[in-house]
Order: sequence, then structure tokens, then C-alpha cells
Amino acid sequence: MTASQAAAREITREHARTFYFASHVLGPSVQRDAYAVYACCRSIDDAVDRASARGEKVRPEVAGEILERAFGSGGGGVGEAWMPAFRDTAGRKKIRRQWFEDLACGVASDAGSVDFQTWEELDRYCYQVAGTVGLMMMRVFGLEDEEAEPRALDLGRGMQLTNILRDVAEDATAGRIYLPATERKDYGILKEDLLAGKPSGKWREFMRFQVERAREQYRRAEPGIGRLAAGGPRLATWLMRELYAGILDPIEASGYDVFSRRHGLRLGQKILRGATVVIRRAGGWA
Repeated sequence: MTASQAAAREITREHARTFYFASHVLGPSVQRDAYAVYACCRSIDDAVDRASARGEKVRPEVAGEILERAFGSGGGGVGEAWMPAFRDTAGRKKIRRQWFEDLACGVASDAGSVDFQTWEELDRYCYQVAGTVGLMMMRVFGLEDEEAEPRALDLGRGMQLTNILRDVAEDATAGRIYLPATERKDYGILKEDLLAGKPSGKWREFMRFQVERAREQYRRAEPGIGRLAAGGPRLATWLMRELYAGILDPIEASGYDVFSRRHGLRLGQKILRGATVVIRRAGGWA
């Protein structure tokens, strides 16, 4: 492993615990490519955070210089050791720069307050911050069939919706409401109550609808997972699907209480779910 590949791995290990956990079923070369792509995505996110912390008006162009160096000849600056590994991966795997630019647009869009009005706005955001990553990982895993891309977008959408449902209270504290206003209105959910960190209206019914929507995305993604190469790529994607979808279970079991706690899977639960995926794979499930 080169120094650049090691730098990308460390970034992934530090910032993407669930993905890093799932990546251990990948072969070494695919693993290195996955880490290189994640390092670029993370660097875009960090650049937006730094600009926001400085009080600057954040625009997608904040990531432009990073992409110029990453796709060009960068790698000699502080925090840029991952770039040569990324450049090699992006070239071999035909990973489009446009996907990173779309990701930057999504990350920049929630640097301030957020109050999505429609499902279409939320869906666009899910594509930008998660669907793009799904398209990148398709290429990393060796699948170039464009007919499979909608399924990658379904998986990204499901994972991002799960994040949003888990983080309702945390996001509201920061002035960000991702759940569409038109849908909140249908269930009597008041914006001011969300910002105050408390439920209102038909909260349980509203959240039940949102959880089912997320689960439907995971179901729709499954045929696409089956098109990935058997072995590490397919197994890693099933693991990510199971670990993220699993977060919905404690949310549901709590009566959709996302205000007093942040739901997730403990390490033991992750291991159990991972073992279940492996067992099912042995039976031809994966």
C-alpha cells in the first residue's frame, strides 16, 4: 500500500465507521479504491465546513479547487496525501467528476438553515449527497451498466432518509428541517415545534410513513445489489444496506422518539447483522 492509499484508508477509518466496518469483506484492491473515493468525498465536506465556520457564504465552488487538484496534479499540500490514490482510482474506474460537483452542491446547500417544502426538493438533496456516492461505488465495484444506476440511487436515497429520520432533533437544533413542509402540513406537524425539539400533530403516523418510505427504497435497491460481482462487492453492499436499514428498527421500537435519543446499532448488533448477511450469502441470498 502506498502512502497515498494509506492516507485515504485512515480518513475512512476515522470518519466512516459503518462503511469501514463493511469494507473488510472487500478484496485489497477494491478496498483501496473505495477508501480513495471516500477520502475525496470527505474532503469536499470538510472544505464546506471550514468555509461555514469562517462565516463565509458557502457555495459549491468552495470544493472547486479540491477537485482541480484531485483530478489534476495535486497531492503535495497539507491534508492532500490521498489525492494520487484517488486520481488513479478515478481514472481506472471511470468515475465522473460531475458526481463530485453534484455532491458539493448538496453539501453546500445545507451549510445554513434548511426548510424543504416538497418531496422533490428532498429527493434532489438525497441524490446530491448520497445518490452520487452510490454511483461512484458502482464503478469502484466494477459495475458500469447504466441500467443499474437507478437502483444505486434508490440505495443512496434510503440511506440518506434514514440519516434524516435519525437526526431530526439534531438537525432542528441547527435550524435544518429536511422533511417536506407539504407533508408535515398533512399530518399537522408544526415547524416551530420541530425547531423546539418536540413532536406535534400526528407525529407517529407521520414518522411511520417516512420510515416505510425509507424501507421501500431499500427494497427497490435489492435487484441492483444482485447485479454486482459476487463476493466482496455484493456482500459489502448488502452489509451497508442491512446496517443502515437496521437503524429504522430502534426508531420504530421507540415509538418514533427521535427527540430524547439518537438511535443506532451497537457494535454487537452490527456484528450480528453482519453474520446474518454472511449466512444468507452462503445460501445464495447475496
